[in-house]
Amino acid sequence: MELIRDTGHHRLTMWPEPLIASTERLDTHTVAVTTRDSAGVPVAAVICVHNARAGFGIFGEMRILDDRGGPRQRVRALVLLVREALRYADTIGITRVSTEAPERLVPFAARLAGIEGERVSRRRLFHTDLHAARTATLRASGDDGSFRALTPEEEEAIDAAIDVRR
Repeated sequence: MELIRDTGHHRLTMWPEPLIASTERLDTHTVAVTTRDSAGVPVAAVICVHNARAGFGIFGEMRILDDRGGPRQRVRALVLLVREALRYADTIGITRVSTEAPERLVPFAARLAGIEGERVSRRRLFHTDLHAARTATLRASGDDGSFRALTPEEEEAIDAAIDVRR
């Protein structure tokens, strides 16, 4: 069932809940992490590459696949991608993780990684131990992907950064 909210100006659709993330192995060094709505429709995804023997993983570029989700749902879908990717990385023995974020997504990435990242041109590099990133992510978010203890300003900044039109 699709939930539709009428705001008086335009209709906003939302993904049916709950949102659930899972990992699919694509080949020996690549996985696709996908968040799906309760109907099984993929709503967000990321490709991650890893070398389990070296204990290293790279989190790729997150994508919103279905623009019907509400702003808070889009944020939660992306948080669930991170949580699932880190969970999977832990199961295969990854010890170090890395990702890059554009400046507009730094508040999102920093909160989940637990570090501020290193400025590299107009992006930030987040490179840390898996256990540190996973601990920070689990502290910062709930099982449903919602952020914990955000100020209204932080929540607004993160919502604004996740824009499906970019």
